[in-house]
Formats: sequence, structure tokens, C-alpha cells
Amino acid sequence: MGDKGTPVSRGHDHKIDAHWWAEMVERIVGYHPNVDRVFLARLCHHVCEATVACPTPPASESTCPSQPTRVATTAGDGNLATVATVQRHGIPLYPSEISAILVELRLDVASVAAGLLLERFVNQQISTSEIRREFGEDVLFLVEGVAKISLASARAKADPQPEELRKMIMAMAQDMRVILVRLAICLQQVRGMSAANVTPPQRLTREILEIYAPIAHRLGIYWIKNELEDLAFKLSQPEVYASLCEQLEAHRQGGADAVRKMVALLTRLLKKHNISGQVLGREKHIYSVYNKLQRKGGTLDALYDIVGYRIIVRKKADCYRALGMIHGEFRPIPGRLKDYIALPKSNGYQSLHSVVFGPFGDRVEIQIRTEKMHQVAESGVAAHWSYKEGLHTKKHSGATGFDSLKRILELHRNADDPSQFLENVKIDLFPNEIYLFTPAGDIITLPVGATPVDFAYAVHSEVGDHCQGAKVNGRMVPLKTVLATGDVVEILTSRNQHPNPEWLRFVVTGQARYRINRWEKKQSKEQALALGRELLGREIQKSGHGMSLNEKLLQQATEMFRLANTEDLLVRIGSSLLPPGQVVAKLFPDWEKSSSGKTRQTVPAAKLPESGTPALRLEGLLSEMAVVAARCCSPVPGDQTVGIVTTGKGITLHAQDCPNLEGLREEPERWIPAVDWLEDRRHTYVARLRVWAVNRRETPLRITQTVAAVKAGIVKIQMQERDRDPCQFLLDVDVPGLQVLERVMQGLRSMTDVVGVERIRG
Repeated sequence: MGDKGTPVSRGHDHKIDAHWWAEMVERIVGYHPNVDRVFLARLCHHVCEATVACPTPPASESTCPSQPTRVATTAGDGNLATVATVQRHGIPLYPSEISAILVELRLDVASVAAGLLLERFVNQQISTSEIRREFGEDVLFLVEGVAKISLASARAKADPQPEELRKMIMAMAQDMRVILVRLAICLQQVRGMSAANVTPPQRLTREILEIYAPIAHRLGIYWIKNELEDLAFKLSQPEVYASLCEQLEAHRQGGADAVRKMVALLTRLLKKHNISGQVLGREKHIYSVYNKLQRKGGTLDALYDIVGYRIIVRKKADCYRALGMIHGEFRPIPGRLKDYIALPKSNGYQSLHSVVFGPFGDRVEIQIRTEKMHQVAESGVAAHWSYKEGLHTKKHSGATGFDSLKRILELHRNADDPSQFLENVKIDLFPNEIYLFTPAGDIITLPVGATPVDFAYAVHSEVGDHCQGAKVNGRMVPLKTVLATGDVVEILTSRNQHPNPEWLRFVVTGQARYRINRWEKKQSKEQALALGRELLGREIQKSGHGMSLNEKLLQQATEMFRLANTEDLLVRIGSSLLPPGQVVAKLFPDWEKSSSGKTRQTVPAAKLPESGTPALRLEGLLSEMAVVAARCCSPVPGDQTVGIVTTGKGITLHAQDCPNLEGLREEPERWIPAVDWLEDRRHTYVARLRVWAVNRRETPLRITQTVAAVKAGIVKIQMQERDRDPCQFLLDVDVPGLQVLERVMQGLRSMTDVVGVERIRG
């Protein structure tokens, strides 16, 4: 929390008067001695409701106005607290409380000014030109940014607004003061709801717990994080909150004497070992206790860290001396030592944590840190902010904890899907973390459950995109291997390797998911573009006009359908959102008339390629893209296939003998009968086989070896009819095309233990 004497909440009296203003100025000068007094005088002129006796500035500087500047309010009494034109959930903005929180964070005067002017700006009581003239572009940027993202958001709507959150994120990524002012507003509002006993919508408390509290955590501002969580918990579950408070009070009364004794004991030990420092006892905040009880179950008596002890020393070396002292006096619990000094958390937090068996037979958590580490642990980025006088420009945004947050925000700010963007940001905001090492010894922090692919993207986006394999602690491992703290990870790359959609099954970081999804969408668009060009060209050729597709026709069709460009036209055709026949009908109306009178025909049972029409050439296949293989018959390149157009999905390839084609005979316009699907070693497809073999223990191994010998893979092998001889095996084999599949079947038939092999459709 802030230092003693920081302006506190004024209860229901939110007036900005002379006494309050003098206290604010005193606090600002305390951490920013060279503050611009002229700036403060102008600020005083605009926000005070009466003549204010500001601290006397030097003679060269102007003083406060001799006449009061009264703020026009809805009540007409000059009290900012009565202005409730812009409210959120019935709780008005109180500039005095917002700015007091910002001063407690020891922020620059531009941020404090933004907190004071925000309400007047939103209520149109001060203009942008006036703010620019009186306070400069910096204050205007903050006021406009915070007003837009905090107050213009459509909170009355029933559903969460990921697009509004994205706007906020984009502003936050530019200047971290926007985040801090936004957090101050959020804290003031939730305090107001708690004081007024207002029941907020469930989605609001969820937003606080899932977005704003984690942002405060990322920035290391734990006191704001803790208060936001406790108040949101109190508002959303008042009965559970009250019950837990009663339990904690009873627990506290029973152990108060033990806490005093432990603090006194640790203080004596510091003196005994000539270590200068102080000992503090602190109680875990209520929401944290609730979460731990939910995760672990049990009762308060089973939790050993409801009360923790902090030893605050002068130097880093004293931290390790104090740790040695603790372990020399008390027996440490194995596996419970954490060195966040050597391996700081991503938000800049540093401390030594150890759990020991205490002198009264219980387990005790002790944290050891320096005074500077303690300031950062309590106020995070705000503490770093106050170390350098006058930090108020965007170039200083790399302060403690902000770099990692800014990387997250910048990464996702241009995401195509706002909902996916929201999920990715929530993934990256504060999971439990593990600490990994590159071969060069650099530290990479990732969430628990991370894999080598997550690691590769954390190193660099290009490394992730071209990740081919990984070594963990010198040994080759699968890319889906879950990493653990202390692992040394080496990523193997290849220029020919690209993101694999299958990676989405196991990656856990938002960055990895974003890059893989982006690659998948890019490939989908490129394939739809090529496919659209091919389909439109074929349709024009079929029209009998003796013309071929050219740029002039493309541009003409684009204008007819009022699309942005020819690329958009082709992508729509390739994705089956726009039938190519409809485009040709627009281009050649006479063809539409001549073909409209034709009798509707069905597709013959064994459809052959149309004479004079080239086959639709496919050089490969990417699942879930513009062209997909039907799961009902599982065709592979080389099979005789038929393409079926599916609106919004592209083309689905079926084997010509697929029974499901019968239901589509009455829709000939959806058929693409001539498909030239060539084998491409870069892509593989699953085909299913049934194998009858002698029932022996070694048979599955021999089948696997035979398949591997022809450079194919087994996705799945399942034994059926175990009690029979011969028995049946179902094999899902991974092959690039029909040629390799036929070699697999030939190799299996040549086995002495195999009685028969057949391919299964579906």
C-alpha cells in the first residue's frame, strides 16, 4: 500500500476543497519534488469548488485564482460528487477518489490530472481544446483514451463485449498510464458498489476477476489486485464472503499470540546474526484464502500460509544470509524453497520463499526480500515509476512488469476474431509459471503445461513458425511434451517447416495459438483463391463462349457483385460462398437464358470426367481448408474422387464409390466430377484397413514394423475378436497417397501371419 499520509477515501463527502487539495499537493511534492507548480495551479483552477489556498509557488509562478471556478452540475451546488450524468451500474465517478488512488500509486501529475478531469470531460464540461491549451497533449491523450475505453463501452448489453475490450487493450499498449488510470477507476467503482450495497451483474464481477485483477497482478500492483478480488468476491457471493470472514476472525483470535511470538523470535534471530532488517506478519487476503480452500478442500486449520512472515533487509546478500539463518534454526520442508531473486517473476517480483516447520509445531511460510524488492512487490510498476523523477512519457513504458504485458497486448491487438482475441488475452494473463532455459542460459517464463512449441514461439515468432523438433535436457522429445521448471530447451528449425494446425491440440500460450491460427487462415485464403480461379475458369470454358478467364473479366465480375477487389471475388468462389455459375451468368446473360430452359438432370451413378473440361488440379490438401477429404469414405490422393461443393466450406472430396453420394444425385450443380488430386509428400491422410492375422503376441509388433518399412505411419491399431484365430486388427495408417497405401497393403499380405487385408471406407 501507499505510504502513511496518502489521501484516503472521504466517505460520502467527495468535495474537492482547500484542505483536500493541499494534502494532495503535499503528497505529490513528496515523491516528485520538482513538480511543475504552475501546472498544479492551473489544475487547481479547474477542479476546486472554492478558492483554494494552494502551497505558495515561487514568485515567478502564478498562483491560484482569486475567484472560485465553480463546476456546473446537475444539482447546481458545485459538488462534483453530484454529477452522475455518466454512471456505471448506478455508481458515479468520484474524481477525488480516483486521483487519490493515482497519488497512492505515486504517478506523475499528468495521470493525476486525467483522473481529476475525466468526469468533467465526459459530461462535456471541459473541451478537448481547453485541455490541450491548459494541460497539454499528454493529459489530453490520457483523458480521451480512458474516457473512450472506460465510459463509452456498452455495459448495459447482456453479453460481454470483446470488441470493447480490444479497444481498451490497444490503448493500454500505447501508454501504461492508461492502464493505471483505468485500474483506479475500476477500484473506485467497485468500492462505491460495495459501500452502496449495489449488486452488480455477474458478468461485471467476472470481468474484474478475469481481466482487471490479473492486469494488476501482471503489473505487480498486489494491493489493487487483492482489493479488487476481495470486493468482487464480496459483491458476487456475499453470504460465502461473510461466512469466511467469520471463520478467519475466529482463527485470527486463536493464533494472534502465536503471530506476535513468531515476529519477536525472528526479530531476535536477525539481531543475533547481525542482519539489519525488520519482520512483518501479514494475513492472506480473503479471496486468495477462498481460492485455496476451493482447490485443496479442507478447513482453515489445514492451510499453513494464512499468515505469512516477511523479513525485509537492506541488501540482496542479506536475503541469502537470512535464508541460511532460517534454515539453520528451523527445519525446511523439501520442495518448498523458491528463489524469485535469481529467477524473477514476469511482473518483476523478487523474493525468497521458504516453508519451514515453525517453533509451535505448525508450518510457516517466510518471505525474504530487500526494501526495494518490497516496494516493487507491493506496488509493482508503480514503484518502479517513482524511482525516476518525472516519468511521464511513453518511452518509459518498459517499466517493471509492463514489457511482458505490452507484448501480450501488441500480439493480440490485430486479431481477426474479437472473441478469440479475448480468450487469448485471458490465457496469457497470469497462469502459474514455470522457468525454462535456452542453451545459452537465458530464462524463458511460460505457463504451467507449456510445450516446446510454446517455448519456440516465446523465443521468437519465426522460431515457432519453423519449429521442426526439440531437445529437452539434451534428449529429443515430441513437440507435445509438457515442460517443467529447470528444463533446458533447444528448438530445431527448418525453413521448409510451417505451423501445423495439430499443434493447437496441445499449445497453451495465446501467442502460439495466435500464430498457428494466423497461418491456418492464410493458407485457407491462398487455397480458396487458387481454387476460386480454377472453378471460375472451368465454368467460363463450359459456357461455350470460346473465352478464357482473364483480368478484364475478373474486374468486370468484381464490379458487378460490388466487391472490394478481384481477390475477394475469387476467395468467395473458392469458399463456395459464391457459385461460379452465378458469376458466369452475370458476365454472359445469353448463356443464362440458353441454359435456363434445360431439363434438370441427375448425375449418373458412375460419373466420368466431362469431355473437353480439364480436371480440377489439386496439388495438396490441408484439412479444414477450402478442400477437405470426406470422413465417410476417407479418400487419399490417387483415388478416383468426386468434388462436392458445400456452401461456406469449399469442396469436399468423396471416393466415386462412396454410398453417401447417392443422396446428392439430384443436385448436379454441386458436383465437380473431374478432380486430379496428386500425391504430395508434404501432406498425409488417414486410410483405414482391416487385417486378419494369426492370434499371436508378436503379431501387432510385426504389423507395425511392416507399415514403417514402406515409410508410412500407424495412427491407431486396434485388435478385435481377441478370442478367435485368426483375429481382426483395425489399422488407421498415415499415407501421402494411394501408391504408398497399396505398398502398405502389399507388404501386409506378404506376411506369413497375415491371412487377408482389405480397405475400409469410413
